[in-house]
Amino acid sequence: MNTRSKVLLIVLASAAATSLGCNKSDTQALPKTEPAHVDRHVDEQDLNTITLTERAAERLGIQLVATRLAEIRRKRTVGGEVMLPPGQTIIVSAPIAGTLFLPAGGTAPVPGSRVRAGQILFTFEPMLTPERDVLTPSERVRVAQTKAAVATAQIEAERQIESARVSLEVAQIAYDRTVQLLKNKAGSQRSVDEAEANRKLAREAQITAEVRYKFLSGIKLDEQAGELASRAIESPVSGVLQGLDTAAGETVSAGEVLFSVITTNRVWIRVPVYVGQWRDIDTGQAALIAEFGQQPDLAPREAKYVSAPPSANAVATTVDVYYALGNEDGRLYPGQKLAVTLPLRSRAASLLVPFSAILYDIHGGAWVYEQLEQHVYARRRVSVEYVDGDDAVLVTGPDPGRMVVTDGAAELFGTEFGVGH
Repeated sequence: MNTRSKVLLIVLASAAATSLGCNKSDTQALPKTEPAHVDRHVDEQDLNTITLTERAAERLGIQLVATRLAEIRRKRTVGGEVMLPPGQTIIVSAPIAGTLFLPAGGTAPVPGSRVRAGQILFTFEPMLTPERDVLTPSERVRVAQTKAAVATAQIEAERQIESARVSLEVAQIAYDRTVQLLKNKAGSQRSVDEAEANRKLAREAQITAEVRYKFLSGIKLDEQAGELASRAIESPVSGVLQGLDTAAGETVSAGEVLFSVITTNRVWIRVPVYVGQWRDIDTGQAALIAEFGQQPDLAPREAKYVSAPPSANAVATTVDVYYALGNEDGRLYPGQKLAVTLPLRSRAASLLVPFSAILYDIHGGAWVYEQLEQHVYARRRVSVEYVDGDDAVLVTGPDPGRMVVTDGAAELFGTEFGVGH
């Protein structure tokens, strides 16, 4: 190969190398920009800082809320038990001696079943029947005694109604007086609560007396020789059949208990409270009652404090506080356990953040993400005392006015620890 050919070959090789270099430079990719930069992946117990790009912050839907310092009423959640207040058990007895039968087309009542006021449970046939036109002397004595006993019971029932009415009037006067004394700052809320409880008990006693009188006044004694009209034994009130002491076909004596009915349209909640804390409870405010495991969309119900006979448990060092609650829907049963949130007298300035901003790690530690600057967030440990509605009350946390993440906090948590990467 001559010299000219060698030079031409070198020039061609140089041109090819230059062409390849240019193509490589043209096809080189642009440097990638990370949507989120984490200084370092650390253990959950350590603090960390996360920096987001503008686009990543929009995609995560980051929302911020300022922490605030507010004066709130302190609360305490404890367990409670459903019980029936006094005077809600009605006992039905046989007016005279006779035999019980099932009502026409009816079935035998079952304890625990619900009955309505006026529902016929038995048909009562007195011992004496019109088959005898002439009574023996002993039978005439029994008839006279029966009439006297029924008349006496009716008179006594009527007297009890009047006595219950007077007691209710006295209780109403006492309640009005204590309310006026409280308005004049000369009385106490406790006196008002006790007067209110006495007024309710007097009203219940009046209702019971009226029901008893209605039952006894329905007894009709035929004036014919030995004839006593049969009658139906009805439930005096609507409620639950608690006890059934007799059965169809049984012969009962006068005054023998037939059955008992309990009304559950109103219940009491018994709340055992530690003796060193019960005086801190503000009985003038309603307590919040929630069932264990109830649906989140069901709001807690309010119950008012009632002054009940004092009771305590020396072994558990607790005293019992009682609250009244309506139960017209029949959701609550005697003996059922409930969660009771008690309002306390003390008020204190507390640090609040939305509960949606709280995150929990695998060790149970509580955290929030605090904004340091635009799109820069740091994880901060907090101590949650309790949750009040949508807010979390903190013992320790970011200073008031600091911005914390609500929407997007869980996504930041996953970004920090590389979940999904």
